[in-house]
Amino acid sequence: MISAAIFGSLVLLMLLRVPIALALGLSSMLGLWLSDISMEIVAQRMLATNNSFPLLAIPFFILAGEIMSTGGMSRRLVGFASSLVSHMTGGLAAVAILSSSFFAALSGSNAATVAAIGGVMNQPMEEKGYRPQYTAATIAAAGVTGMIIPPSILLILYGVVTGVSITDLFLAGMAPGILICISMLILNRFMAAKLDVETTPFQGRAAIWQSFREAFWPLLMPVIILSGIYGGVFTPTEAAIVAVLYGIVVGALYRELTLPALWRAFYKAVLSSAVVMFIMNAAGVFAWLITINQIPQSISAHLAGISGGPIVYLLLVNVFLLAVGCMMNAAAAIVIFTSILYPAAMSFGIDPVLFGIIVSVNLSIGTVTPPLGVDLFIASAITKVSIERIVAAIWPYILVLILDLLLITYVPPISMTLVHLFQ
Repeated sequence: MISAAIFGSLVLLMLLRVPIALALGLSSMLGLWLSDISMEIVAQRMLATNNSFPLLAIPFFILAGEIMSTGGMSRRLVGFASSLVSHMTGGLAAVAILSSSFFAALSGSNAATVAAIGGVMNQPMEEKGYRPQYTAATIAAAGVTGMIIPPSILLILYGVVTGVSITDLFLAGMAPGILICISMLILNRFMAAKLDVETTPFQGRAAIWQSFREAFWPLLMPVIILSGIYGGVFTPTEAAIVAVLYGIVVGALYRELTLPALWRAFYKAVLSSAVVMFIMNAAGVFAWLITINQIPQSISAHLAGISGGPIVYLLLVNVFLLAVGCMMNAAAAIVIFTSILYPAAMSFGIDPVLFGIIVSVNLSIGTVTPPLGVDLFIASAITKVSIERIVAAIWPYILVLILDLLLITYVPPISMTLVHLFQ
């Protein structure tokens, strides 16, 4: 009765287009009322959700991404990627994909990646004859790596919820992120061959070296951050602060990060962080409510009974989370559904780090699937292409992403080799 009311009200509010944080909060309050629990618990659970040191990494990595974008670093990364692949068939689309992966290693956010790279690549792709809907679809799909390649905000949230090492999750996310980048480059090569687009002559090794020198300091940042984390020099949270300081120093050296630009970066980061934390707070109350009502345990037991083994269970998880990603914000989904799906995964002996990668890749794909894929809306705003036209063009990328997901799910060494190597 209570569980049906909680999830039923949540689905109804989402169908009515109520913002996800408000929908979670209102359905949680209904559940508290039906459970005869004081509403004072809402404030207590929100405070408990925020009272986590690893969560501090999220606003700082968001700020680092904004500083990198504002300080001219995204443009230099695009320039380096362009010198490497722009001469190939579909070269500029390949530049968008490759530079998105570079930027993902700086920002940890899919939305920041799409906004930063899309803002740089939209006009050049249009001038070279790419169809607007193909440009928008490529920019949106390439942003998926922002949630997988470390530092990933989704992996931080998963680590906070489950207690799994964020350092191990970052290690495990590197190869899947590279796999997704390569698979999209291959797909673009075949799709672009059918397009009548102008190719760019190879710029030569000298141009590659020159663009590398210009992009050296932005490219060095993920090396410093990740080696510092894996070497035990600082925690992921401290690494986020280092990333902010590094971005400010490099932006100042490039003389593009002026005080007004820095103010804009802080302003955008505050807005983005407020949205994420508001969702986190509401999701924290919701997750606590369903836990005390034994809903995760009953669902896990039911799923375990249906699947009978880890292979089928992971397939059910993938189907379920792909559907969830179409309808719910990834941050909220990872807080709520990890607590439901994680216990059964552990009972099957699935590695908790691998499970975190599977969950994150699933929800990352949700950012480019209708009706609520946030990357679609950002790409639409940048390119002025309607959501419907982007959706019609992005399906090949989604199919390749699902194939990547199946490989990541059923070939654990893709994710776990680096983790085992550093243990």
